[in-house]
Amino acid sequence: MSTLQEFAKNFGDKPIPEALARLWEFQEKTGFEYYADGFGLQYDDKGGLENGWSNNPAFLEKLMPFAQANGGGSFYALWQYDGAVSLDQLPVVLFGDEGGEFIVAENINGLLQLLTLDSEPMTYEEVSFYRDPEEDSTEFSEAYITWLKKTLNLDAIEEASDVIEPAQEKFQVVFDSWKNNYLR
Repeated sequence: MSTLQEFAKNFGDKPIPEALARLWEFQEKTGFEYYADGFGLQYDDKGGLENGWSNNPAFLEKLMPFAQANGGGSFYALWQYDGAVSLDQLPVVLFGDEGGEFIVAENINGLLQLLTLDSEPMTYEEVSFYRDPEEDSTEFSEAYITWLKKTLNLDAIEEASDVIEPAQEKFQVVFDSWKNNYLR
């Protein structure tokens, strides 16, 4: 398990985005993967990016992996498409264990709302979040929803598309064009 100091290394010389620092504190109380199915903040040395996508320094310097997305190896990263944009406003990319690279949120707050679905992302031709209504929720999913509203004044969402579609409309084509310069 990572420490907060290790987690901070994900962002280089920049401070941890405030929402993620607060979520770290919440995760310390509830546990890794216990508030959103398959999700957990963690230190990432970019090994997954290097081994699975590209080891080009220009590619690696613009991506900041920071969280496990599911139990199979998918992970979330911030994409620093513009150095003038603050980290908390950067788009969130899902790198799928089944393949694919998808913009899933316009910023960290959007990702935090996606987590209220308490579902692991699935990637094939597109990204989706589905939870069987018969399946039990994670132990602290309701506490997470309450925390999110109280701490960041963000509401739970009903549909992943409410966050994903506007993010992809804004960033997916530009991201695809950028990443294709580096992918193997």
